[in-house]
Amino acid sequence: MAAAREAFTRADTAGETVSMNQIARSAGVGVATLYRHFPSRDELALAVYQSKLDEVTARARARTQAQNAHASIRVWVAEFASFMLATRGMMDTLRAAGQSATPFASPASDGVGEVVAAYLADGVADGSMRDNLDAMDVTVAICALLGITGPDDSGARARRLLDLFTDSLAAQAE
Repeated sequence: MAAAREAFTRADTAGETVSMNQIARSAGVGVATLYRHFPSRDELALAVYQSKLDEVTARARARTQAQNAHASIRVWVAEFASFMLATRGMMDTLRAAGQSATPFASPASDGVGEVVAAYLADGVADGSMRDNLDAMDVTVAICALLGITGPDDSGARARRLLDLFTDSLAAQAE
């Protein structure tokens, strides 16, 4: 799995694709061994994507609440954006294979939804965030804003839009 993660990351960065043969070679195993565990490149890509998404959500869960929830969700949204932008090529592969490549429509979606819901609940409790927010709406909006970037875009526009969106989550001073 580590070799596949590295190979997909390298390919995403270069805008290339990676074959099962290349992944097997870099892992030091035969291609048949790789196919026994992952019957297709698409299944391997999905497993790598989900493991990366699991790491992002695990870090969010482990993050201490040293700041208010609104400040914490801002940090998480930036990390989530970096993950989504770094896996654009992998998501294209998954879409082409008919797989859902969105974090709110995959087996890992519960983790993303739980993270967002926890930040929203903490934000309402500490007074830093609005009380009329829905975790699914927030997640869909984040993914939609990330989706406006083109393949040659560094993601700067999406990050600016995400900052504006994250500002809108804050409780308004009365």
